Parts: sequence; structure tokens; C-alpha cells
Amino acid sequence: MRAYKAGMNEPLRLERDAVHLDSHVGAVPLPGFENGYDDYIAAHCAPGAPGRLVSLAVSDKHWPVWETHPAGDEVVIVTKGRAEFIQELPDGRRVRVVVGPNEAIINPAGVPHTANVIEPFTALYLTPAPGTTHRPRSSDDV
Repeated sequence: MRAYKAGMNEPLRLERDAVHLDSHVGAVPLPGFENGYDDYIAAHCAPGAPGRLVSLAVSDKHWPVWETHPAGDEVVIVTKGRAEFIQELPDGRRVRVVVGPNEAIINPAGVPHTANVIEPFTALYLTPAPGTTHRPRSSDDV
């Protein structure tokens, strides 16, 4: 990942770029991110200081996995479309929440979550990336 130079006059294009938020170094632009999670974690995250990855993604299919972020809460802001987010609580219950434009959901730390597409949606993610795990969804999970 290349770093931005101070004073660059190009806007970030969130379809391909991202931002790392860190309380120690501030906002670090990540031009050309394009879902380079492993490189991002190696370059910007340390134990006890995960920061947050700010990224934009379009989903046009149900997510194929359950995702869990042990390093902190994730905020998902839907800007276009609609999705049903499903959270699997520690007691085994599943909470389903439909989120549309200009609405958000918080996925608590350690809570597995996934999404079903009601209509293709675009969302802005503020994700504590280190330690994120995935497990496949089954046909019962829809």
C-alpha cells in the first residue's frame, strides 16, 4: 500500500481507497486499499492499538460467511439499498435488523454477524480489523 504525501489534492475514492483511524497518528489515507486486509493489519495495527478501518463496499449477494471482530465494535452505515443484518448473540439468539439508507447498525465486539441483501446496498464500515474471523454460513442461516 502506498502512503499519501502531505498536501496531495486528490480526494480518496472510497470504492478503491480506505482510511485508517488511530488515536495516536490520526487519519491515515490508504490509497489503493481494494480489500488488502492482511497488508493493512500488518502495516497499521498493533496489539492493544487496533485503530479502525474505514471502507466502503457494495453488496449484491447475501454474505457467504459470519464475521466476528474481537478487537471492538463495528459500525455499519448503509448509504444506498437495504440489507437485513443478523447478529448471533452469546445466548444463541439471532437478532435481525433491516437497515436502509442513512441508517446504521453496531455489531458488538465478539458477536458474529452476517447480512442478507434485500436490495443491493452500499455501506460505509468502521471496522476494528485485527483478529477478525469468518465462518461459513449454512442454508439454515438465511
